[in-house]
Parts: sequence; C-alpha cells; structure tokens
Amino acid sequence: MYIYLTGMIQKKKYNIFYLMHGGGENENTIFSSDVNLHLILDHMIMNGDLEPLIVVTPTFNGGGCTAQNFYQEFRTNVIPFVEGKYSTYAESTTPEGIIASRKHRAFGGFSMGGLTTWTVMANCLDYVAYYMPLSGDYWSGNTPQDKANSLAGAVNRSGLSNREYFIFAATGSEDIAYPNLAPQVEAMKSLPQFVYTSDFSKGNFYFLVAPGLTHWWGYVRHYIYDALPYFFHE
Repeated sequence: MYIYLTGMIQKKKYNIFYLMHGGGENENTIFSSDVNLHLILDHMIMNGDLEPLIVVTPTFNGGGCTAQNFYQEFRTNVIPFVEGKYSTYAESTTPEGIIASRKHRAFGGFSMGGLTTWTVMANCLDYVAYYMPLSGDYWSGNTPQDKANSLAGAVNRSGLSNREYFIFAATGSEDIAYPNLAPQVEAMKSLPQFVYTSDFSKGNFYFLVAPGLTHWWGYVRHYIYDALPYFFHE
C-alpha cells in the first residue's frame, strides 16, 4: 500500500481517495515514473482545480485477496489502518465513525481495479460515497442488465437515496474494456438508482468515453484528472 500526501497541514482534515492498480501491477505502479499521477495531482492542486487530499494505492496481491474480494480487506483492515493514522474526516475508525465520514471517501481503479471498484460499491456503500471505475466492468451475472440489477440491488439494501452515492466511470472507445463496460452503463441508465448526468448536482452517474483511446495508464491518468473535481461536493 502506497500513501501520497498532497500538501498536508497539521490538524486539517482531508478527503481520501483509494485508487487500485490493474492486473499484473502493484501498489507502486500509480506513483511510479511510468504513470506519474502525483505530478498531475500536484498541478491540479496548484491550479486550484482540486483541494489537497490523501491518495492511497492499495493492492489486491497477496494475503488471499483478489480483485473481486478485496472489499473485505478494505473494510476490515485498510480503512481502519490508514484513517487511524492520517487526518481524515473519520472521527474514529469504528464502523460508526467510518459510516459517518463516507461522503469524504472515494474509491477508484483501472482495469481489474475497475472490477474492484464495482465490487467495493456493491459491498461498501455504507463506507464510501464516490466511485471511479476506469476501463473495467462488474462481473456479476451473465448480461449487462444482470450487472446493473445487481448494483441496484446493493443500493436498495443500503437504504441510501440516489443523492448519497456518485459514480464517474470512464474508458476509451478503443479500450479492450469498452465492449463490456458500455453495455453495462446503458443498462444502468434505465434504472432509477442511477440518474445519468455530467452535473452531479442533478444526478449521480456519468460515463466518459474518450474517442480513439486504448487500455493504457497514459490515457487513464487523464480520466482521473477529469473525474476527481466532480468528487467531494454533494
């Protein structure tokens, strides 16, 4: 797990973004010289496009974790460890403290990390309000409608209204993930749990498709640049 602290001031509380790598990668990938996400984040903050925040890059490698069941480790160990050490909006790392601070917590991921993001949403809506699945679909059921219905069922079980969780998904039109993710998004649009709009003051779900782009961090890091300013406002 890698933790990137952006311009932290002692005693100030910070929003927190958990960002998962893809298959064949690890917790160091996102802040490596191959991706350099920290440079983008620093410039966004310098330019006033983003408030300083904490970015955590966990991993589903080892310890019996997979991209699909990482949410268990996330709930039980990752959030309490990180937010017990750093200055987030969680007043405590009890379940009650984590639930109370959910609107200051986001989860995203690329490729297999996109799958992880959907499974975190399906199992951690009480802990996380903002989701950024990038070039990865949800592996639940056999059809796009099955996937959408499964996510809607998780929302219904949570008891949350569609003003209490927000999803910004993205991929490229030539990305290998597009043929699976785009039909899932279309199925989600048909359900009342997902109000489609680029204005999160009016809805809770948006899908960015970058024309011609493929399955590569060099493109995906710019989806994060586009998506993060939408978070932590509603």
